[in-house]
Amino acid sequence: MIKHLCVLAALSVAWASLANAGVFTIPQFVEHHSWAFGFEPEATLETAGGGSGVAMNTKFTYGITPLSNLQVGIGPGSGEKTFRVGGAYSFDIIPDLPGQVGAGLAAQSYFFSMRNGGGRTEIQAFPYVHKMFHTSRASVDPYLALPYGFSFGSGGSVPVWQLAMGTYLKTSEHFGWNTELGLNLKNSDTYFAFGINYRD
Repeated sequence: MIKHLCVLAALSVAWASLANAGVFTIPQFVEHHSWAFGFEPEATLETAGGGSGVAMNTKFTYGITPLSNLQVGIGPGSGEKTFRVGGAYSFDIIPDLPGQVGAGLAAQSYFFSMRNGGGRTEIQAFPYVHKMFHTSRASVDPYLALPYGFSFGSGGSVPVWQLAMGTYLKTSEHFGWNTELGLNLKNSDTYFAFGINYRD
């Protein structure tokens, strides 16, 4: 396990020069007392302010109860948002079991340091659905989420609304890969993210 973590740390250093906090692995529920660690390079195609950039998000998820997860994230960026730190709490309302789609609800809050000075805090709640399918070589878990909330800054607050869709590809007992596309519906970002995730 230490060897795997060293590989992940090396990847983090390689990607750190790159600096929106997506849904990413929130729909992939982590069991009680288990954890997951992921790296999420992200390309912001367009921000609410009209710019673009790249980022590297590092996220840690822990199963705090049999029905809920806590995730913390941090990362630098090169666009309008130069740094972000925050977290999310998710509640697994309907487990992903044979014959039913998994569904949950998450609350997320992130602080963003802005290139033009100052910062913004985004607070969002979002429902999500997902369903894992198994093949002979891997497990595929597509998901859909609808983050909605408010962004607070020195200029006041504005509503933010987004559509996030992605797929988690579990290739082994411990490793998986994510791809995610976020679409700006109101005062938000359009982004594409790709990540690697290690699960305990």
